[in-house]
Amino acid sequence: MKTDLDELLRCVLAPKEEPGDILNRKIIGQVKEKENMRQKKYRKVSAAVIAAALVAASSITAFAAWQYLSSADVADKLGEEGVAKAFTQQAVDTDKTIEGTKKSQVEDESQSFGGYKVTMLGLVSGKDLTEKKHISNGEVRDDRTYCAVAIAKEDGTAMDAEQGNYFVSPLIGGLNPGLYNAATLCGNYSEFVEDGVLYRLLECDNIECFADRKLYLCITDNAFYDSLCYHYNETDGSISRNTEYKGLNALFELKVDASLADPVKAQALIEEIDSKLSGNGEEEEIVDVPQPAKDAMEWARGLTSENIADYCVRLEHTVQTVSVDKDGKYVIPPYHVSKEETDTAGGTATFNAKYYNSESYAVGVPHINGYSSSEDGMKDLVITTFTLNEDGTMTYAAWVPKDISKYLQ
Repeated sequence: MKTDLDELLRCVLAPKEEPGDILNRKIIGQVKEKENMRQKKYRKVSAAVIAAALVAASSITAFAAWQYLSSADVADKLGEEGVAKAFTQQAVDTDKTIEGTKKSQVEDESQSFGGYKVTMLGLVSGKDLTEKKHISNGEVRDDRTYCAVAIAKEDGTAMDAEQGNYFVSPLIGGLNPGLYNAATLCGNYSEFVEDGVLYRLLECDNIECFADRKLYLCITDNAFYDSLCYHYNETDGSISRNTEYKGLNALFELKVDASLADPVKAQALIEEIDSKLSGNGEEEEIVDVPQPAKDAMEWARGLTSENIADYCVRLEHTVQTVSVDKDGKYVIPPYHVSKEETDTAGGTATFNAKYYNSESYAVGVPHINGYSSSEDGMKDLVITTFTLNEDGTMTYAAWVPKDISKYLQ
């Protein structure tokens, strides 16, 4: 049985390179970050299905914050009013609390690597900062850390609003980053493009309990944590950039008040993650990543609005056109990729009309939303798109490679 294609979009894949057999056998699936996905549990990832998400060393420089939106602006545009308020309060209150929770100090800083300039706009943590509860294994995760970042091209060209293979995650000193990152910290994210800059708001379990350790934020041009991007020193627990890596592998040191450390809570979180990784969690499944799936999704990354019709066929029975609902969202009902295989299902998708609009996305062209595949590779590859229409509606559809897809047979 295949897992819902749309719920697998924007997944985070655990690396295979380290730290040995555990990660060689596992993929920790992450929820798709659209606003309707906030209450999703960890999902089992079938051994038959892997999904990929929408997506030379340089100098570290100071950053002029006025060039980009503020962290509060980013949260507000994504409908996170409580988080925006917390970011705003943090900027005003440089000393004590945010609604009863001590704040973390963050300085705007920009780093440039691999042709990208990335900026950490802000970091804030606390309980009940949003009404959109994140639920994992039936448990409400209401104590969360939020981090706003901006990603831009160094040459000034606009970021692609359609695809973004970027991994943003906190890392914890003394804990192997391949195991302890946003994937296992129940993380998800929202993002949008404005004025050619990609803004992302990351959300995960509150990392302040680890404040007595060195904390980091990594940003890479991969959809998952890649051990080729960073070095982990098992002796002293430090994490550093691999300066030989030619792409984007920014690494910020987070400044968090050490008095916020909670060793008991930190140990409980470590044990929870260890339990999931060891297979004791109810929602995890041991899988291997099929090479054909990797190859198919690498091929899919080359698709654009302009060339998708040259290489793919739109499955007309998946086409759905919807209007903005009373909550200001486009909600796509469930559908089946295959008319005959009822287990080959695409799920609901929600797009906030506030930032899926003609200012960021051209009208009348299919923008790639995501893609997925299995051990059948290209034969099983499915690409999903959305198209903004002149009348304000949105059309959603699934596409498959021409001639070789099993869905055409």
